[in-house]
Amino acid sequence: MFSAQNMSLISKAKPDLASSGFFSADCKQTEERFAKFSLFSVFDLVCRPWLILGCLVVSQTASAQIIDLNSGRQISEQQLIDQLRQNDVVLLGELHDNAQHHTQRAGVIKQIARHKLTVVAEHLPSQANVADQSDLLSDLEAAGFDAKAWRWPLHSSLFDSVRSTRLPLIGGNLPKGFSKQLFSHGASALPGRLAQSYKLAMLDESAQQRLDQDLMDGHCGKLPDKYLQPMRLVQRATDLSMAQALLDHQPAVLLAGNGHVRKDYGVPQVIKRLAPELKITAVGFIENDQTLEELVKSSANRYDFIWISAAIKRADPCEDFKIK
Repeated sequence: MFSAQNMSLISKAKPDLASSGFFSADCKQTEERFAKFSLFSVFDLVCRPWLILGCLVVSQTASAQIIDLNSGRQISEQQLIDQLRQNDVVLLGELHDNAQHHTQRAGVIKQIARHKLTVVAEHLPSQANVADQSDLLSDLEAAGFDAKAWRWPLHSSLFDSVRSTRLPLIGGNLPKGFSKQLFSHGASALPGRLAQSYKLAMLDESAQQRLDQDLMDGHCGKLPDKYLQPMRLVQRATDLSMAQALLDHQPAVLLAGNGHVRKDYGVPQVIKRLAPELKITAVGFIENDQTLEELVKSSANRYDFIWISAAIKRADPCEDFKIK
């Protein structure tokens, strides 16, 4: 079975393909199988307008296990916070169905909050701005947050912390429905600024191969070749959109899935191409479903730091997985 952190791409919306008949399994059952992954999946193309992943409420671990991947040494939470405070852009990953990750990042947000810091969320569409006018959920939904898709209140601790610090909270994801345009029309559907960034931040062959392999693995090795390129494009466009929001509102912190905060093919790669002078740090929030040595080795070129928490129980996402 693939580990959750190795399946670290984020799922994107394709609700308008629901009538295509491409995905044969029942959406509700498939949703449970895909809880293991934070990957752009065919299930998401046909069943959900945003990202859907399983949700298990678990308690926060008593102490943080944080590894500095540059040195290979374990550091304290305070040492990590001290490092993050020195950055122009901070990227905090997540496994979407692990409640520990949201609670842990809530604590990070409170500790690195400072004047003019903006929080950019994958969970909201680009151009969205969350106002403080009502209760938290109502204000999030007014800005485009899909409570059902994101399994509210799974992320409540995270967004509660943002509100308590009074930091601006804006969206970074693609506008709703835009994924379908990319899927149908390819890169020609990208608007001017995203199109320019797409050309400037092209992945090298090695990074693209890793991205493609993760997409394939996330579909249990059964993804038809014809869907690989459009899925890759949507993933890249999403990273470009979030990078654009971060660059426009620095200093900033990104809240997104682990796949989006990867240094080799995620948002950090885009920012390094577009604004190499900025100081950025990516933190992957992963699970201890491997030995520490294996976790460090597999994460070495993906993040600057990893925050390790207990793994949660998930069904095998490849059990009975079928594609017509």
